[in-house]
Amino acid sequence: MSGDASTTTPVATRAKAKSLWVRAGWRWLMVLAIMAVLWVLYNRHPYYLRQQFAPWRPAYDFAITAWLTLGLPYCYATVKRFSTRAKDMRDGPLLWMLLVRGAWHGKMRHLFRSRRVKTTILSLFVKLFYIPLMVTFFSGHSNNIARAWAFRKHQPVFGDASRVMGFRDWWAYVTTTVPKLVPNWSDVTALFDASWWNLANVRFAGDLYYDILFFVDCGWALVGYCLESQWLKNKTRSVEPTALGWAAAISCYPPFNDVLGTYLPLDQSHQFITDEHWKMVCRGLMLAAFTIYAAATVAFGFKFSNLTNRGITDKGPYRFIRHPAYVCKGFAWWMEYLPNMSLQTAFFLTGLNLVYALRAWTEERHLSQDPDYVAYKKKVPWVLIPGVY
Repeated sequence: MSGDASTTTPVATRAKAKSLWVRAGWRWLMVLAIMAVLWVLYNRHPYYLRQQFAPWRPAYDFAITAWLTLGLPYCYATVKRFSTRAKDMRDGPLLWMLLVRGAWHGKMRHLFRSRRVKTTILSLFVKLFYIPLMVTFFSGHSNNIARAWAFRKHQPVFGDASRVMGFRDWWAYVTTTVPKLVPNWSDVTALFDASWWNLANVRFAGDLYYDILFFVDCGWALVGYCLESQWLKNKTRSVEPTALGWAAAISCYPPFNDVLGTYLPLDQSHQFITDEHWKMVCRGLMLAAFTIYAAATVAFGFKFSNLTNRGITDKGPYRFIRHPAYVCKGFAWWMEYLPNMSLQTAFFLTGLNLVYALRAWTEERHLSQDPDYVAYKKKVPWVLIPGVY
């Protein structure tokens, strides 16, 4: 028997390895096909040809290149490590393959009855909408930080490098400019000098800190949207199933927030607070609230994603209330616009807060279908205000 085992085991091993490569190859091709369709959308649709999405198109080209080179070994390792029937039902590429197969055999109606298939489709739409926006937001705040600090250090901004032709000249430009932008000891010690903190420097520090906060927030959110994997234990469990939940969420982002701004117009012509020191107090409270808001994003780890349940978190600000990001964002906006407060501005902010309250309500309804969230609600009973509601 030992002789038979020694002769059959290598054959069985090779067959298994071949089967794994075939299964991995089909998954890799399925994702590549989806990315190719989206490439046409992102490079042909008039909305995505706007200047706003200029950073997104090369980023997506890089993503496709990365998948072409690294996607197949990743799929092989994933299939080899996680291929069980229970986990295959959470395998997005496999479910898309089932959809294509169902369309070929005329069995789409049966497949659409599957909750997991619906979740896979809706999850793709979430990524399709949010990832390009997060790239543009992240790029914008990155550029703001670079420009502000370069101006502070009396150095040319990197945007001027586009005029330099040739890789050698560009690389020489970067290697000579970047070291000059690195904070030195005098930059650090100035923070502890009371005379440095005049109104002009306070404004500069506040503006820089604001962009750093959203650099972290948008960057972390981008990672969460892009990296969904069984290796990271952040596979989508469910997606908001109602049109009301989707409308409440996407109305807060371009291009739909243009419609929201039309019906909730903002007025900044009125001067409610004129004293510069009180304006700085409002600015400080705004930055404090946005700090908690960014911390709430980071608390999700790799699970962050709007409209989806990719795992419940009770870390960071979520230890105290269930929707700290919405509360802090709403409060921060009131502090930001308080110096220009008028009845029209108050109407705008109240309406915006109600939209975020609707988002919180629809999320509660959606997430309460998850036993983990039901347990979390018992642990953290406060929705918006600790000890009150």
